[in-house]
Amino acid sequence: MPIMGQLRAFGKGLSLPLIVYAPLSVISYFNEAYNGCFELIVGSCPQPPSYYHLPRLAALFVTLIFLIYAWGERGDHGSHERGFSKGLVLGTFLGVLTFLFFWFVGFWGWEDLI
Repeated sequence: MPIMGQLRAFGKGLSLPLIVYAPLSVISYFNEAYNGCFELIVGSCPQPPSYYHLPRLAALFVTLIFLIYAWGERGDHGSHERGFSKGLVLGTFLGVLTFLFFWFVGFWGWEDLI
């Protein structure tokens, strides 16, 4: 039964970052869809609001916290903490990819991806 304990710990570690990154990704999508502007030549974009960079800063902060937490929870080889730590790292990686996807889609729009 130790394999089931490791899988359960891995699942808990995987789900924790995704629970945090899912709403953060949606907030970033709407932030970019409403406030995003890109103009290299003319510079006609208005000044972004003060909260514009908060989703990205929050994602960076959460990523660092999760990776530091995973490093501290890695434990001995074969322990439940090691499974939790591996799940936490993988969940953080998938959460960052989800955040980046929603961020870019909010900035460029869905119609440019199809």
